[in-house]
Amino acid sequence: MCITQLVELNNNIDKFPGVKIYAISLSSPDEHSQLQEAYKQQLEHFEFFTDYQGEFGERFGFIDLEANKVYRGYVGVNPATTNMVIEIDYLIGDNLKKVIKVMEEL
Repeated sequence: MCITQLVELNNNIDKFPGVKIYAISLSSPDEHSQLQEAYKQQLEHFEFFTDYQGEFGERFGFIDLEANKVYRGYVGVNPATTNMVIEIDYLIGDNLKKVIKVMEEL
């Protein structure tokens, strides 16, 4: 999990009205708690989830078991239309303008 990317996203949360943001990683719940405590204000808009078995990551292409790699990225879903976008090996904080546009079009 890249803290810099999450902090950048958190700092621009106002550009994502009505969007719920979840941080999902292989890190344990204890590690997530420590992270949230250490970066309390910088990550205040996130809910953290642990992908215990890597099921979410593997299903959406963030985990490549054969290559033994884990990639950063995001999944955006519009619950009203179920339209979805997946960006893999992607630094969301470095590409906020593009992400905002993609989310608006979803």
